[in-house]
Amino acid sequence: MVGAVYGKHFSGVIIVFVVFAALAPVSKAMAEGDGYQWSVFAYGGKWSNNRIGEIVRFNTRLRRSYVWGMGFSHNLHDITDDLEVEVELNAARHTGLQNHFELNAAVNLRWRGFPWERYINTSISYGLGPSYAFRRPPIETRSDRGPTHVLVFMPVEITFAPPSEKRPPWEALLRIHHRSGAYGIVSDARGSNFITGGLRYRF
Repeated sequence: MVGAVYGKHFSGVIIVFVVFAALAPVSKAMAEGDGYQWSVFAYGGKWSNNRIGEIVRFNTRLRRSYVWGMGFSHNLHDITDDLEVEVELNAARHTGLQNHFELNAAVNLRWRGFPWERYINTSISYGLGPSYAFRRPPIETRSDRGPTHVLVFMPVEITFAPPSEKRPPWEALLRIHHRSGAYGIVSDARGSNFITGGLRYRF
């Protein structure tokens, strides 16, 4: 029974990944604007026992649980000169209070229209997609609900780079690696937030 449920969840995540991977080459002709269309990235950070709203207000308590992630993204379409749609796939390794691997996919909206672009190239993005943990994450346990393999992946990111191209080749990134039950729509599990930093290379 457990194996069947596990296999069903895993198959669903793999299907989503395959669909995104198939869409990426097709979307090459759709991408507009200057700069690079593909990127690879890596990041790492610590678990915060706080909600996203508290974290963005710099109110956070870090705990000894870590995430190490790497993946790639592709620009699908420029909605405006400053707003673009991209897809990403990433894999993450958890250490510390939990020990497992995780697969994530997301469709991201990225905004680049900041008034200080002539001084520092900045973008912010928010994504939504599936997340699959190969073990039930213990830090996502609530007093009345246990953790689950499948949750919603919601990455929130800000990047910084020298003022050069629209999509510069190198970017420093700060990211909240967020898994969520989507207010009980997907699961009643607690979810988790990791505050991370890393690098992105565009090509």
